[in-house]
Amino acid sequence: MKTAIVSVITGLLFSMSVSAATVNVTWENPEKYRDIRSADQHQGRFQENLFAAFERKFTDLASGLPEDFTLDITVTDVDLAGNVETHSLRGQPQEVRIIRPGFYPRMRFSYTLSDAEGTIVQTGDENLRGRDMPGEGRLDAQARRRGVEMIEYEGAMLERWFSTTFDEDEIQERYSARQN
Repeated sequence: MKTAIVSVITGLLFSMSVSAATVNVTWENPEKYRDIRSADQHQGRFQENLFAAFERKFTDLASGLPEDFTLDITVTDVDLAGNVETHSLRGQPQEVRIIRPGFYPRMRFSYTLSDAEGTIVQTGDENLRGRDMPGEGRLDAQARRRGVEMIEYEGAMLERWFSTTFDEDEIQERYSARQN
C-alpha cells in the first residue's frame, strides 16, 4: 500500500487525565521517513513501539486541553536523534544508535485542533528540529532498561513545540466563555 496510514485514537487509549482532548495521530508513508531505523530489535516491532511512544507523548501533552477538543496530527517525516552505527560490543559487531552533538532529531507534521462542534481552533504545519540534547552516548535496549525514554530527545523537542504553540489557559478560557 503506497500510503501506509496507522491511525490511533490515543486520547481514549492512553489518557491519564479526565479532562484531556482526544488525540488522533496518522503516520503517512512511514517507509519514506528519513530515519526510524532500529538498532537492536526487529524493524516492524521497533516501528510499532516508536509510534506508540510518540502517540503517548502527544496525548500527554494534550492533557490540559478541553476534553471535547480533538487534536489531529499527520506525521510526514521523522529523523530520530543520532545515527545507527555498527560497533564491536563484547567482541561481536552490533548496531547501536549513537547520539553525538549536532545529530538532532527532526519531525515534520501538520496539526489541527478542533472544538466539540468541529470548528478549527488552531492549525499549522511544523518542521521541528530539536536542539536541546539531554545527553550524548549510546541509546539502545540496555539504556531503555535503565529507564531512558525511547524518544527522550524527540520528546524534549515536542514538549518545547507544544508549550510555545498552545496556550492551554487561553484555549480553556475562550472555550469556557463560548459555553456560557
